[in-house]
Amino acid sequence: MSYVKIQLRLPENMRDAIMRQAAEAGISMNLFVATAVAARLGARAEAERYFTARGARSTPARAKALLQRFGTAGAVRDDDRIDASDEI
Repeated sequence: MSYVKIQLRLPENMRDAIMRQAAEAGISMNLFVATAVAARLGARAEAERYFTARGARSTPARAKALLQRFGTAGAVRDDDRIDASDEI
């Protein structure tokens, strides 16, 4: 594994909080930030995996039918519409 050095600009109060929490944990500020970034990357990867697996179990047509049964009445916004070309 190779490492890169980056320059990071943070608000002073955030830097102070990171330094305090890193000291309380007995780790360096660098390790604290690297761990926080790794946790965020892992959470996003897990969310992508979860929603991809869930999405593979259905189709846009089934989702639309479900929304029609359980959705609330009201005007549909243009950005909420499912195009006919999206249906399978």
